[in-house]
Amino acid sequence: MLAEDRFLEHTDKQLRLDPLKEFVGLVRRMDTDTLPNMPVFLSCESVFKDNFWQLKKMVPGLRDKNAYSFDFSLLKDHPKLLFQTKVIVYLWLNFEDRTKISSKATRFGKFKSALNFLIEQRAECLSELQQPMLLNEYFEQLAAADESVSTIRQKLIALKKASHFDTLLPFQVGLRDLPLKETLRRVSHKRQQQTLVIPPRLMTCIYSESVALIEEAFSVKDELSFIKQQELTIYNDAKEKIEQKIESGIWKWLQPSRFTSKTAHQKTVTEEISREARIGRKKLYESAIKQLSIRRFNINSYADWLEYKRQLMNASLLVTQAFSGMRSSELLSIEIGDWFSTERDGETIYKVRADSYKFIAGGVKKATFVVAPVVFSALELAKALTESERSTLKYNELPYQNHLWLSQNKLSRVPVPVRNRGLNSRYNNLVRHINAEIEPGDLEELNIVNPGASMKLSVGQLWHITSHQLRRTMAVYLRRHDLASAHDIMYQYKHLSLTMALHYANGATDAALNNYKPPTRVPEEGVIAYWEAKTFSSQSTLEESAKLLGHEHSCSLITNCMHARACNSGILSSSTLSKELKHWAQERLQVIRDQRDQADNNALNQHFIQIENVLMKLLAEKE
Repeated sequence: MLAEDRFLEHTDKQLRLDPLKEFVGLVRRMDTDTLPNMPVFLSCESVFKDNFWQLKKMVPGLRDKNAYSFDFSLLKDHPKLLFQTKVIVYLWLNFEDRTKISSKATRFGKFKSALNFLIEQRAECLSELQQPMLLNEYFEQLAAADESVSTIRQKLIALKKASHFDTLLPFQVGLRDLPLKETLRRVSHKRQQQTLVIPPRLMTCIYSESVALIEEAFSVKDELSFIKQQELTIYNDAKEKIEQKIESGIWKWLQPSRFTSKTAHQKTVTEEISREARIGRKKLYESAIKQLSIRRFNINSYADWLEYKRQLMNASLLVTQAFSGMRSSELLSIEIGDWFSTERDGETIYKVRADSYKFIAGGVKKATFVVAPVVFSALELAKALTESERSTLKYNELPYQNHLWLSQNKLSRVPVPVRNRGLNSRYNNLVRHINAEIEPGDLEELNIVNPGASMKLSVGQLWHITSHQLRRTMAVYLRRHDLASAHDIMYQYKHLSLTMALHYANGATDAALNNYKPPTRVPEEGVIAYWEAKTFSSQSTLEESAKLLGHEHSCSLITNCMHARACNSGILSSSTLSKELKHWAQERLQVIRDQRDQADNNALNQHFIQIENVLMKLLAEKE
């Protein structure tokens, strides 16, 4: 149901040309007949008067209901604040595009910090927060809290977003023009830090061992699937046998009436089923599991077999995310049949479809990711390993029947999807198995690929991995080795802006420059200027240089300016030094000087001076 349809249904049935204006009119009139019974979003069951809005059913394939709920219960004793907050959240949900619902729910959670503060101050209206004394006190409260820069930033953004519709409403939060960076510096004494990039040696260690586990298991995936199906059969047979003994009265001691609670009874029944299945599992281990052609994992017991299965799933998840750059939510949404290949110019391109919630107004859509071939092996292996879980779900007519990433720690439990919050634990479990410890060279590399990061790491410590590290590591690796442009990363990562893609790849340029050793002697022919090594020390300054030096007569010059080796070696060269090139340099020199005069910080001013010196050297050269 569209927004227009919703207003047609819940107002006086006459045509409304502007749903936003119509809703604002209802708010201004305090229409107590229409507002309370309006659905809060599309055709969901929650209505405006409810103090708990649940949008779970509005998003297909949703796995975390809390990410799509809005709880206003803390405001139940403050009717004016409650009404105003509901109005703002309703406007966020229905009239703010390009932000997924879960992000709006997270934003509301951060906005509750300000709401709790207003309640403590006995405020009656949101507009009271813009009073200087009250606002400063709130900022002091944020500064005193032991929270990350990112959390504080999200709370400040929530205030600005709450003020977005001020000009339309009969009340104003009044903080739309809050200077975010300045306020963040004032409130937070901590430095915001990007997610770490995994150092190359550790990345190779973790990734290569994960790929090796997958490739070996892939060769016997049918046998693995068969063994898992046999495990399920053994368990079901044991369960049926125990239940018959209970129902027939043979085991009177296991009757429900003999136990103090249903939970205690079920626990004992589960233990008896497991004991009954032990013989079958032992036979399965001897006849099938021990016969597997596995060399990369020691399977000397049934417990080892259980650990092996877990690590195969962990490796499949890690490889899929590491070689696709997917967000965790996108990774975990993959279903059976979502991977396919296409042919282009005689080459096979491997692709995976996944649910994208980012910047989708009102829900979800399938997005396509280009992946490495090994990802297909990981997905096919995961499919084989979870076939028994899907058959259980299908038999019981339960959801997630086409879901790929399923988890079932015990056969007595119903299979459930792998959760986002469990990914980091899985990955670190795999790192412990691989024994990926930090070495001295890793710490040096860390400072290069993570410029400005504050790290408390030591030699001999296991690397602590997170799902977001995989995403950022791929971006830096691709840019470091010039395997993809920033625009390629923007497309693959489903970023809205090029700036975000460059942010992810931060550190790639420094890493590319690090290992280059400039020649001690260079041919004099073609050398037109020299500068300090690493003058252009980051991707952003390189790009700014490209803009400043951009001209049709300077193609060879720009090529060298943007080339990592030229920047590092301090050599600016061109095949020819023509009058046109000198004329161009004279024009650029004036532009650079103008830019230098307008520079708003000393670092940028020094950067312009360096470029100016290079151009002056060029002009001094003889043709």
